[in-house]
Amino acid sequence: MRHRVHRVLAGSLLTVLTFALLVAGLPAIPLAVSAEEDSEQTALADFGACLSGEGSGSLVILMDQSGSLRDTDPDKGRVQAAHYLISRLTAFTASSGVALDVRVVGFAADYTPAGEWAALDATSGTQLKSQVTAVGDDIHDYDTDYWTALDGARQDLAAHDTSGCRAVAWLSDGAFDLDVRDSSAEKPYAVDQNLASESGVTAAEQAGLMDMCRATGLADQLRSSGITVLGIGLSSPNGEPVDFTLMKRITLGGGTNATHHGVEQCGDVSANVGFFYPVSDLDSLLLAFDSISAPGGTVMSDTVTICQGTVCTPGESTFVLDRSIDAVHILASSDVAGLDAYLYAPGSTEPIIISGATSGTQTSAGVTGEWLTPRTLEADLDAATATSWDGQWRLAFVDTTSSSPGQEAHVNIHLTSPLRLEWQDLSNTTLRQGEDVEARLVLRDKKDGEDIEAGRIVGGVKAQVRATSAAGETHILFETDDPADLEGPVPLTIPQDLALGQATVTTSLTVTTAPATLADGSTVEGTTLSPTEATTAVTINAALDFPVVGTRVDFGLLEEELSTTVDLPVTGPGCVWVDESALTLTGVPADAGDVSVSSSASSKDSCLTVAEGASGTLPLTLTASEHANGAVTGTIGVYIAPAEDYDRAQVVEVSFTGEMLRPLDVGTAWTVFALVLIAGIAIPVGLLYLMKLLTARMPGGTLLWATTVVEVPTDGSHPTIDVPSNQWEMKSVPKGARELVVGPYRFKAVAGASPTASPYVRLVSPEAPSISGSPTSTVKGRALLPLAVRGNWVAVLDQPDSPRHVTLILLASGGSRADDDIARVQQDVADRLASRLALVAPTGTSAPAAEAAPPAAAGFGTADSDAAAPGSVFGSGSDPGAGGVGSSSTFGSFGGSDDAPPPPGEPRSPF
Repeated sequence: MRHRVHRVLAGSLLTVLTFALLVAGLPAIPLAVSAEEDSEQTALADFGACLSGEGSGSLVILMDQSGSLRDTDPDKGRVQAAHYLISRLTAFTASSGVALDVRVVGFAADYTPAGEWAALDATSGTQLKSQVTAVGDDIHDYDTDYWTALDGARQDLAAHDTSGCRAVAWLSDGAFDLDVRDSSAEKPYAVDQNLASESGVTAAEQAGLMDMCRATGLADQLRSSGITVLGIGLSSPNGEPVDFTLMKRITLGGGTNATHHGVEQCGDVSANVGFFYPVSDLDSLLLAFDSISAPGGTVMSDTVTICQGTVCTPGESTFVLDRSIDAVHILASSDVAGLDAYLYAPGSTEPIIISGATSGTQTSAGVTGEWLTPRTLEADLDAATATSWDGQWRLAFVDTTSSSPGQEAHVNIHLTSPLRLEWQDLSNTTLRQGEDVEARLVLRDKKDGEDIEAGRIVGGVKAQVRATSAAGETHILFETDDPADLEGPVPLTIPQDLALGQATVTTSLTVTTAPATLADGSTVEGTTLSPTEATTAVTINAALDFPVVGTRVDFGLLEEELSTTVDLPVTGPGCVWVDESALTLTGVPADAGDVSVSSSASSKDSCLTVAEGASGTLPLTLTASEHANGAVTGTIGVYIAPAEDYDRAQVVEVSFTGEMLRPLDVGTAWTVFALVLIAGIAIPVGLLYLMKLLTARMPGGTLLWATTVVEVPTDGSHPTIDVPSNQWEMKSVPKGARELVVGPYRFKAVAGASPTASPYVRLVSPEAPSISGSPTSTVKGRALLPLAVRGNWVAVLDQPDSPRHVTLILLASGGSRADDDIARVQQDVADRLASRLALVAPTGTSAPAAEAAPPAAAGFGTADSDAAAPGSVFGSGSDPGAGGVGSSSTFGSFGGSDDAPPPPGEPRSPF
């Protein structure tokens, strides 16, 4: 019998597994664990402790949708396993009180959320399972784009979660892979590579790999944003080898962890190590998800022999319970099908049998079990309903046909204790270097929040309090195995050498159940649970005559500007200044160029002085050289000193975060404007055409898009346009793109025939008539858009009964303006769809009454002119370049009003 007790996360939302004590007999004997198992312990324990300490967190379930899944998972086992994960996490939130937000996302070429973020409970769990099913059914033919998937998850978590407890459960069946396609699409990490050629695809893959694993690249940005990445690699069921090298590097290979785990390094940041779990079928996939679904409990992981004919000692898993444990969950997977599970309660000679020949739930003596597959068993024990609880339990798997000698069963036994150690009022306690504090440490029931007297524990406990600096240095503040030491205030000393600034305090409680007496009078030791831990962010301050500064700043979003300033709070007395050379960058987008953090108080001579009892702010300015997409993270050294005593100055490492989003390239529009004015007389017309060709490119950045089929009302009323959030997809448009593909629709940037008209974007396929929301919005029945396509829409008459039903293509901005832009675009469609359709709908068709069509934009030509181009370089508007509905910049949406009557020559509504 091989017996391992896996260390659990103490309060961690998704993830629990593996701590590894190998047991040679009934007493648990600690043995060394493998590097990969050690990674699981660290990743899951840290995430769990964060959840327990903060009380909330967020998880992205990120599911591969690439076409290869048709071969590697034809029966959609990933869907059933993800359903199981959601069920277990729902049970966790109900029992622990932790608030966990979950979002289901699919990825292939793009990052595609299946719905909104949901606070996990029984109701939302059902909805999330439906989303998992929808993602599993939606297989895409192009790409397994890890960069886009992980960067999308990073942005999603950063925008949604403020607790700092963030994780991604990432399921994939292969390597980072891009495919050749018909269009000349580009990727944001390879803007110069054309994916219409094999050489372009190869170069783009190399660029993506380099950007993920370079220092300060995407993997580092994930780790330094506090995101734990949990990788699950799905191998082919026919045994064909799958290359999971990159998944292992991203999850396990950060900084110094790479050598420890035997993988090539991927990034320099070591903190927030993840883990990687390979699976080959539904049963192993269930075990993998089970391993990340038991936060706050202990997982005993066993591999036991399958008993032949009858119960056998080598095939038994044993565990000892008492009232410090209130629930047990078992998930076991065997090498063969058709087994029976025999579970013996303490002192019982008659087993509870969970038959493999019986489908559905089986219940007996407070034990509930079900065979999820012919080889995988799930069972639950509840202290409140079990007829017997305290003592030794035994579990064995029996092949009644005796046809599987030498085969094994793999068992996860989750032991859940409601107990945790809590430092009361820690958030209101000031911690200073070298000073003593009195801590009120209590044992608490996680379910109801009630304090528990230490004398009620019949087994053993070990309590510990430790402080960890931002640099990872850990100091034990308190430790005891005597519950009586917890009955009053506990004096603790904050070490003098504990680094100033941001730190964490972790309370840890290890419970050992009471020894059990067997029927023959012998005694077995109790089961030692993994530590239940809770981690809380704190600040370590200097002596009283030093000023106090904040330890973290968020620079927010850098989009239009390359520099932004925030204020760091300061409380006196004393002086503070920034050492601009003490900048450590842990995450920077590749295109950002030089990044710096500066302040007007940059030396002791220019320091910010704050009087005793007063408050002030230290300005910090983040500056980048170029626009880019991605996270900026790191630390900056801030000096603090008593007033007029600079020789005692100390450094506080202040951590910072920021998000960069490449803006719409409105500068090109003004460049063209100026050049056209000059070129009218001064330069040849050919130069005008050249400039048009150079500027006929779409601005880069994030684009949200959706398509939907709508019915146009026949009574003249406005249609209701409200596309669900799970139908919007995110796409990164490379800077200077000439083509844009959204679903089956292809747009192309066109210079146009007129040397003085602005370039525009035209819907080139499919060939059905189409119209946009722009005032002059069609040429020969094809929709036209400005180069800045965001904030616009197109109606395509590609339905059998068009124009009664039309397909809408909605294009909106990502980033901070997303929600407002989506609402604005949808309202604009509702207000103007009928009047727009009047321009392209066949005359005499029966369709809804339309409003009067708007006039053509100045300088743009008529709707029947093939040389026409939307908008004018001289067009007016209050917000040039904004790109939203109603703006009139050449490179934004076009101006115009639907209130004006149609000009001569423009068709009136046929409806």
